[in-house]
Amino acid sequence: MKNIIIGTAGHIDHGKTSLIKALTGRETDRLEEEKKRGITIDLGFTYFNLSNGEKAGIIDVPGHEKFIKNMLAGVGGMDVVLMVIAADEGIMPQTREHLDILSILNIKQGIVVLTKKDMVEEDWLQMVEEEIKEEIQGSFLENAPIIPVSSITGEGIEALKQEMTKMTETAVTKNIHIPFRIPIDRVFSVDGFGTVITGTQIEGTLNTGDEVMLYPTNLETKIRNIQVHGEKAASSYAGQRVAINLANVKKTDINRGDILASKDALEETMMIDVKLDLLKSTVRELSNRTRVRFYHGTKEILCRVVLLDADILKAGEYGYAQLRLEEKIAVKKDDYFVLRFYSPMETIGGGIILDENPSKHKRNNMDVIEALRLRETGSEKDILDSLIKKYSKNYMPLDYIFNRLGKEKKEASSLLQQLVSEKKAIMLTEELVMHHSVMSMISKELSHILTQFHNQNPLKIGMGKEELRNRLFKGKNKWADLFLNYFSDCGIIKVAHQMVSLDEFKVKYSEKQLKIKTQIENLYYDNQFTVPVVSELIKSFEDHQETKQILQSLIEEGVLIKIDNDICLHHKNYNKSVDMLKAYIEKNGSITVADFRDLIGTSRKYALPILEYFDQMKITKKIEDARVLVAL
Repeated sequence: MKNIIIGTAGHIDHGKTSLIKALTGRETDRLEEEKKRGITIDLGFTYFNLSNGEKAGIIDVPGHEKFIKNMLAGVGGMDVVLMVIAADEGIMPQTREHLDILSILNIKQGIVVLTKKDMVEEDWLQMVEEEIKEEIQGSFLENAPIIPVSSITGEGIEALKQEMTKMTETAVTKNIHIPFRIPIDRVFSVDGFGTVITGTQIEGTLNTGDEVMLYPTNLETKIRNIQVHGEKAASSYAGQRVAINLANVKKTDINRGDILASKDALEETMMIDVKLDLLKSTVRELSNRTRVRFYHGTKEILCRVVLLDADILKAGEYGYAQLRLEEKIAVKKDDYFVLRFYSPMETIGGGIILDENPSKHKRNNMDVIEALRLRETGSEKDILDSLIKKYSKNYMPLDYIFNRLGKEKKEASSLLQQLVSEKKAIMLTEELVMHHSVMSMISKELSHILTQFHNQNPLKIGMGKEELRNRLFKGKNKWADLFLNYFSDCGIIKVAHQMVSLDEFKVKYSEKQLKIKTQIENLYYDNQFTVPVVSELIKSFEDHQETKQILQSLIEEGVLIKIDNDICLHHKNYNKSVDMLKAYIEKNGSITVADFRDLIGTSRKYALPILEYFDQMKITKKIEDARVLVAL
């Protein structure tokens, strides 16, 4: 089943609401003021039974210039537009502005409905039709059917219904396989149910019970109930008008213009990079840092336009710009938007979003302009490549990047595999992908840090892993060990005993240092389990600092095992003590400090710390006054 939204557009009092009633039998004006004044002020919603048995959502928009803000809140999700023009008046100012807005928002299909046919003569009707054909030339309505109707007599209504059904069958189907998104156009409370929002679902699939998020506030909520065309549904799909009952949020927590979407599918921003087109018909020029009104989905926000590749844009011109918003918003790449002059409020242009969360740019930067040109015209693979490069710097997970690409996961995964095979992307895990250029930068920084460390500490086998993680990633990367393993596999570094060094690095001792090293190693080996206390050993050599460094190097190399701050054992003696301990316990069931002291031929001063070290290493555990082996 194809889900389609049909909307109206046109000048005030040209019969949009009457037409909807003639088509559906239902009244879309719901406000008392609308009924009293006989004009549409806010959006109206209903549905239409197509000739093929399916239902299409209907959005009726206001035609008065004072309510353009409300009109803009309704047109974003339309698939087919009914451009309503009264036969007795013909083309009027809001006809033209609505047509401009629909063109900016990339609406592709429509029908020109010539209403109030019953109020004019046939020759007048033909003259108006010719005027309309001339006016819509070059627009998306250029080849649209023009159908004269009377909402009073019903003449032409059946022909219009047939054309609407025909057009909905050729409309492009929206993607239901990506994270869902609903720009909110109404918020209200229902006794016994709580908060309800309505909107046009423009992407994805939503299910009752789903955990979702409100943007840009990042409020988490849950779907209690879903209604489509006034009927309860288990799921809703892109292309449907929906009413959603939300859990654990108040009506006051939500505003028109907010977005209901999948968790973590969007992010709030106060800057967006865009391609901006000025209408050929505008009498305004757009200079750098002009304050304008920005319309996206159902949201209106004030912003400043920073022109990136021009000093001024004139009617019919286009360029790249950064919009610096006065409120937070949540958008996606390739979304369309409309700009209106701040005062007087006239539609001047619009465009397409190229980067939904950019950094602040300087003007006339060719690197920035080339990057935006790529995002505008590049292949999907190139765009994914640029997204991976951008988000690698913050170690964002793969699903996050795929969401910003806006493609189905299967299609996005295929593009990713191409980048991996071209060595442009590196998969560290199924969750984390990195751009090769970012990995190269990290590799250079890693080498710099370790080179500096080795120069300052020539007798240390490497930098501690924790210290390196903090230096390289500022302590903010949960993936740090993955990176170290990757660079180790690439032969850039070595990781051993929780120490990291450059792969080619080796501790080099001078002849004097080598002599001290041999003396220390022999002292610990020969004295077995009654070794010198560390502080006394250091004092026994002339250069205390150098001796301390050599001792630490022996520990890091694993030649010596550091039992505590005072005691070290030669690794061969340590291994011997472990074997003796295990054999004793296997024979006798347990061992006491006194037993162990006698077993290795030392004093309690050494026996107790060694046993406590075994406890730390999970070789033994203490039970009352004895120790037993830890069962593996």
